[in-house]
Amino acid sequence: LGASFKDSAWEVKTLRNGAPITLRPKHLVLATGMSGFPEVPKIPGADAFGGTIVHSSSFQGGAGWRGKKCIVVGASTSAHDICADLHEHGAEPTMVQRSSVIVATTEALLEHAWGRLYSEAALARGITTEIADLTVASVPHKILPSLQRPIYQVIAQRDKDFYGALANAGFLHDFGEDGSGLHTCYLRRGAGYYIETGASKKIIDGRIKLAGGTTAGAALAHINERSVTLADGMGRETRLPA
Repeated sequence: LGASFKDSAWEVKTLRNGAPITLRPKHLVLATGMSGFPEVPKIPGADAFGGTIVHSSSFQGGAGWRGKKCIVVGASTSAHDICADLHEHGAEPTMVQRSSVIVATTEALLEHAWGRLYSEAALARGITTEIADLTVASVPHKILPSLQRPIYQVIAQRDKDFYGALANAGFLHDFGEDGSGLHTCYLRRGAGYYIETGASKKIIDGRIKLAGGTTAGAALAHINERSVTLADGMGRETRLPA
């Protein structure tokens, strides 16, 4: 129903079993899924699969997948988070990457992109969240890419060893179709990026296996009883056990 920040805590008004209640948590997380709605593709052979097929929007956590081989189709934020969670709960995840993805570390974004507006240092300078939001919203979309490209050129140099390790692991990454990074990508697509919180390190170390990443265009061609078949743009097929 509403929320406000008072005396170092949030005051949240909501409903429980139809009755209004007031909560006073220290932290409030907005996880509204505003980037899109679930789209479940129809893949040949899915009805005959002997395992469990779950869309990311219905994923309940990695605890129930311990000891199992899991194939996660996709390589953006949800795929990274799910693969990391599966690994941390003792599963064996393989990420199927179908196209290049923007990846940036949180440290680089704070240092070069968002820290000047969204950080404790920004607040100390008098830049409140409201001022930061208004500043971001006031930038015309037409000129946004030209403002963002220099930032990601600096980030590419700052984290060159990190990107080199990702490439060596077979992961396809870039900074968007025109090099303007994840903010522009989000506005254009609402997907296609990941902010590193640990999954990239697991890919580099081999704890999250990777399939399809070395060549763009890998697609899930068929689901078999205990495996999936990938086909790349050259018509070559690869079978992964599931």
